[in-house]
Amino acid sequence: MDPKQFYRKMERMLARIAGESHDDDFLPLILENLVSSFGEQLRFGNGHMYRELFGAYELLHTSGSTDLFPARISVTDPAAQQIYKHGAFLFEMPEELPDWYKPQEDDAPQFVAFRVEGAPGYQYLFMFSLKEGWQRAELAFCLNGVRFSLNTRLKSEAAQSELETAAAIQRSLLPQRPPEFDGFDIAVRSKPAEAVGGDLYDFIELENELLGIAMGDASGHGMPAALLVRDVLMGIRMGVGTNLKMLYAMKKLNRVIHKTTLSTRFVSVFYCELARSGGILFTNAGHTSGLIISGDNYSTIHRMDPTGPIMGPLPDIPLERDYAEIPPGGILVLYTDGITERTEKDGSIFEEEGLIRLVQKHADRSAATIVNEVFEYSLSLDHQSDLFEDDSTLMIIKRSA
Repeated sequence: MDPKQFYRKMERMLARIAGESHDDDFLPLILENLVSSFGEQLRFGNGHMYRELFGAYELLHTSGSTDLFPARISVTDPAAQQIYKHGAFLFEMPEELPDWYKPQEDDAPQFVAFRVEGAPGYQYLFMFSLKEGWQRAELAFCLNGVRFSLNTRLKSEAAQSELETAAAIQRSLLPQRPPEFDGFDIAVRSKPAEAVGGDLYDFIELENELLGIAMGDASGHGMPAALLVRDVLMGIRMGVGTNLKMLYAMKKLNRVIHKTTLSTRFVSVFYCELARSGGILFTNAGHTSGLIISGDNYSTIHRMDPTGPIMGPLPDIPLERDYAEIPPGGILVLYTDGITERTEKDGSIFEEEGLIRLVQKHADRSAATIVNEVFEYSLSLDHQSDLFEDDSTLMIIKRSA
């Protein structure tokens, strides 16, 4: 086969694999194109495509005779196991050939097969009969190139689908807007560093004119972080929403997180219950300190420091609760460290002091304006880590004067 012609055909085939829309006809179309483009020159044909279903490879599509290969091949079949083990296999020696292979008169006694992996639960076999005159090197180059491209395409789509699923999980759990709570102006904004992050926040309307407020930072990103965020939010909602005492609910949630099999299972959580009088009963499991900024020129700072360690590493944690109060005109600031772990343009560190200065600068404005001003400034700065960006979440709760 002319090398230039061969490489041009390979380029077109690989471009088709990368560019074709992925529907039910995608893999059968690739099978047909593979046989029509290369079969005559590389001396293979009768393409058969199988998908693994319930312990067997079931025939889905053929490009030629259906008599050479069976309609169903068990996953325990020695030939199927060879293909699974090696990814691709040339059945060449007599002792390697299965009894179910029935070559026709113009076929060589050998055949070739390769495996393609898609999303979890989607595994395919491609099988081809060979004709006299086939060449091992040419076959290997062509079919392994196609196999690699198909695996790359399907796996990347599976990964993208997982991210989209995780993002949808997260969007469905986080409140779309803050609640109305008489006497308070509330705003929140969150931005994941990647498609899906580990920051969380929530508002829970409780009895006795109380508002439950949660903020947390789960380790990791992607699907594991999204599932951990789900577990934390559902645990808090089910715990405090059914009148369980704050500490009991949080310690029970910690035990659940500790037992999880997720690859990421560490999370810091700040949870408080805000009364209309401004009183706050809170517990802080290893999260950044909540801040109450109040007084003349907003110069009084009260820090709501951790009352226990982060959740997850230990089955039982020493967690306490504490009390604070937002005075009239005061501002409660809750945030994750993606907001503060920044470096100013002059090289100085932003951190908590920079956050306080920005809130003080805009304190006379609405909660939403304070959030947006702080958020935009913070994200304009470089993250302290040179390796990655972090999730960022900021909540402002401003009490009426």
